[in-house]
Amino acid sequence: MKQILFSTILLSMLFVLACKNEHQNDQSPSGSFYTCPMHPTVESSSPGSCPVCNMSLIKVERVENENSGLQGNFITIDKHRQELAGIITDTVKLRNISSAATIIGIVAMDEELAKTISSRAKGRIDKLFVKSTGEYVKSGSPLYSIYSEQLQADEKEYLSSLEMSKNTGPISKWTNELVNAAKNKLLLWGMSETQIVELEKSGNANPLITFFSSESGYVTEVNITEGMYVEEGSKILGISSLKHVWVNAQIYSNEIAAINGSNTFQVYSESNPELIYNGKIVYSNPVIEEGKRIYLLKIRVNNSAGLLIPGTLVSVIPEKSSAKVIAVPKSAVLLEKMKTVWVLAHDNTFEQRMVETGAENDYWIEIKSGLKQGEIVATEGAYLISSEFILKSGAGQRHDH
Repeated sequence: MKQILFSTILLSMLFVLACKNEHQNDQSPSGSFYTCPMHPTVESSSPGSCPVCNMSLIKVERVENENSGLQGNFITIDKHRQELAGIITDTVKLRNISSAATIIGIVAMDEELAKTISSRAKGRIDKLFVKSTGEYVKSGSPLYSIYSEQLQADEKEYLSSLEMSKNTGPISKWTNELVNAAKNKLLLWGMSETQIVELEKSGNANPLITFFSSESGYVTEVNITEGMYVEEGSKILGISSLKHVWVNAQIYSNEIAAINGSNTFQVYSESNPELIYNGKIVYSNPVIEEGKRIYLLKIRVNNSAGLLIPGTLVSVIPEKSSAKVIAVPKSAVLLEKMKTVWVLAHDNTFEQRMVETGAENDYWIEIKSGLKQGEIVATEGAYLISSEFILKSGAGQRHDH
């Protein structure tokens, strides 16, 4: 009897302990709370306003993080939601970061590559194929058509010499020289071999002749309009190639020490900071301006791809002051209680990681520790990842150190 009573008491105690443990398990972090969409670290158990920006707090459900078994802060976001949030990733690479201050420059035409298109004959501009500056013209593209009685007369002379050579039987030396002289005159006017062949086929002199560009480049000026009369040699268009461009920059006397001894510079634009151009200084001259000593720099840059457009603002740094270090876009680094980045750990899972930063410029920031070359980080949308993490796991899950 005592043994049965003892067994009953023991079972009752185990049942009470089991119920207590179950009750404790119910006190998990799950449940709802209120937070600010702009300041996710704000957390309240009741509705209200954000103490930072005074926005209304929103209600969110606290759910257990699917990566809670891992050490650190992790969050999984599927591909579709990443696209909707505009999250962009990039690979951590070695990049050039300069210790010197960045100089702002402006891209300009290389004056040595500027060409002038002049009228080859006297006449009236009947058709103008290029009417505004900034247009790109390929070599062989039509530029203008001119009505010229002078050209028409020389065309008739060439046709007459051809007809004469046919009627005199075998071409004599004299008739051959006459035909060649008439043809060379047309070539000197600027007519092409193709146009002369068409003239021979038609047998009719055309008073309207089209002239084509012998250069490829951008139109820098247009000096005529349709219907204008021009003289032989009148300036019609200005064209410049962008194979090379100049970058004009100004620096003050206190910045001279940073570039002393530097003849080569690195140039990059905001539209494509990954692409670095190498340029050489071609002109440096101190100019006195309003009592301040301003140094004018003119840097020649190879622009074979034609991506640097005149008028564009670019950043210029002395090549000797730059060094290759691990760097990421500045948008990847979150500046909160500490500096962090979101690293793509695997599949669609991001890990929050603290980093130590170093030198920086307008676009890149050096990472001294916390990242390795070849890792993938979120360069756009990092704040959205951080907010999503807080909304899912609560502000208490974040690093405090």
